[in-house]
Amino acid sequence: TLCFETHDDWTDPQHVAAIMRAVDQSAIGVNWDYQHTTRVAGATVDEAFATLQPWLRHVHFHDGENRADKPVFLPVGQGDYDNRRVVELLLGAGYDGYISGEWIDWEPYEVHLPRELAAMRQLERGVLEAR
Repeated sequence: TLCFETHDDWTDPQHVAAIMRAVDQSAIGVNWDYQHTTRVAGATVDEAFATLQPWLRHVHFHDGENRADKPVFLPVGQGDYDNRRVVELLLGAGYDGYISGEWIDWEPYEVHLPRELAAMRQLERGVLEAR
């Protein structure tokens, strides 16, 4: 599957959905980077998910400050993004696609990868236990 990422000029979920409807190919999906749909396009997590869900195949999972001027990465759970809500929506929809972290110009992966993976798993456990 080729994925169209919500990034740069394509952060507005409505614009991405219009492209996906026009393309209408099952081999093309969406890589949802919810930091961009929130930070740049101003969509809530719920709005973006509802719009993009039919095409979601990949999700960039990370946290940071919701600043308009530039992305600032922070450990999952320490930033402005509603990561728990993302997990709730994905699990509630039976999402079976890929989830990956994305960190650019940040600390070494040996430092952040184990911590971020543990935080992601803790969020998933918390959501599942709350059901």
